[in-house]
Amino acid sequence: MSSLGWKLVRNFEQNFIVEGQEVTVKFVTMSCVHKQLYQVYVPYNGKTVRFHIQKNEAGEFKIVGSGVCPPPYLPLEADFAAAIEASPVG
Repeated sequence: MSSLGWKLVRNFEQNFIVEGQEVTVKFVTMSCVHKQLYQVYVPYNGKTVRFHIQKNEAGEFKIVGSGVCPPPYLPLEADFAAAIEASPVG
């Protein structure tokens, strides 16, 4: 909790199944006050790849930027959004 009484949004990690393998995905918030924009770090082809998920005007979390998110992770957009919504604050 912040000194002003706000509950702070936190970075978190969560495991997902991607192409039959369990992988750890790291979510890094770009705002400590609101769940609105995250950098997402995923393993892909032996490297760590970063893309963004942002809340749109309809209040839905969507992957931003075409061609940035590795193709195996695109079907997980709704799962990533659910993970963000369920992530703890405090």
